[in-house]
Amino acid sequence: MSDERFLTRPLSVVLDFVRFGAALLVAVGHAVQLGLYHGWFPFGVRMQHYCVIVFFVLSGLVISTSVLGGRSNLPRYAVARISRILPVAIPSLIFSTLAAYLLAGPSPVRMDNSPEDALAVTRQLLAPLTFISAWPGVAGPVWNPPYWSLCYEVWYYAIFALAAFLRGWLRVIAVIVGCAAAGGAILLLMPVWLFGVALTHTPAARRLPLAAAPFLLAAAVWMALALFEIDRETLNPLLKAWWPGDAEWSQWALSDLFMGVVMTTALAGVRPLANRLAKPVMRLETAAKTLAGFSFTLYLFHWPLIQLLRSWGIEAGRSFPVFAALVGLIVLSCAAISLLTERQSPKLRRWMEERFPRASAPVVTIPA
Repeated sequence: MSDERFLTRPLSVVLDFVRFGAALLVAVGHAVQLGLYHGWFPFGVRMQHYCVIVFFVLSGLVISTSVLGGRSNLPRYAVARISRILPVAIPSLIFSTLAAYLLAGPSPVRMDNSPEDALAVTRQLLAPLTFISAWPGVAGPVWNPPYWSLCYEVWYYAIFALAAFLRGWLRVIAVIVGCAAAGGAILLLMPVWLFGVALTHTPAARRLPLAAAPFLLAAAVWMALALFEIDRETLNPLLKAWWPGDAEWSQWALSDLFMGVVMTTALAGVRPLANRLAKPVMRLETAAKTLAGFSFTLYLFHWPLIQLLRSWGIEAGRSFPVFAALVGLIVLSCAAISLLTERQSPKLRRWMEERFPRASAPVVTIPA
């Protein structure tokens, strides 16, 4: 199956499963981190953090694909991004705040992020709404630390749009201003996002022969294992010694860059395999779209749901079956919530397109 784009339909199906799997692993990792489960668990915070890096690479790949071929412009791009983000972002912030102050039970929870002062609560709601809560020193959302990565991505979307749709000196000045506004900590991880963009502009990645795919996948596995040997002891301390300010959520940036290379290598290896197995892969398209269709909601709602369970004294202790059941409950809850969040994105997009005619022309329909 030939396709001039890097992101072919079979690969898109595979990546839908990857996207859901990464969101699920983040939820599982945070459930253990927060103490919902106290039994044996082979991974630490590395797992959920590196899953976010997987999201970044996928995001760069999909966003870049969506503007290829000249079938997009700035209004269409803006409408697509706004209609995708806001129906999930705003409800997640409202829900996490309500969960912390109105729905929470009597049991105290660790890693709380709910101040008593009303002004502080307002700041912790307004800053995330403007996607600046990932800046060093700015208040993050109540009961929703994972929101940081969305703030990063929004800045990447904006900077990429300035570079893709503006021309001449206006583009240069706008990109410089955008980068300055984003700040150094956020820019530290932008190369990871750009790895996904690079795949769409690298002919060699599209022409990789099937015979080379297993070698690339083996290389990705080897690099991942090597990363686990040097991230905590070498790369993270190196960044801390080198970076002059507060790296905030980018404190693992050197390790994350390494993980970005791992993910990019894996994607290059998976593509020819997905294309070779196109027929059986495409039979799974409906299942993949269903799971990926609430992965964004799962990512932004799992933390307050975990905290809610714990605030009412509901924990798994050391019982893995109970833990699996609680994780299943969280996943099903997010699938139900997505009917009011992600499933509303097409409606918001249509509503915006009716009011902005330049944004209503056909665009690439690969899901983002």
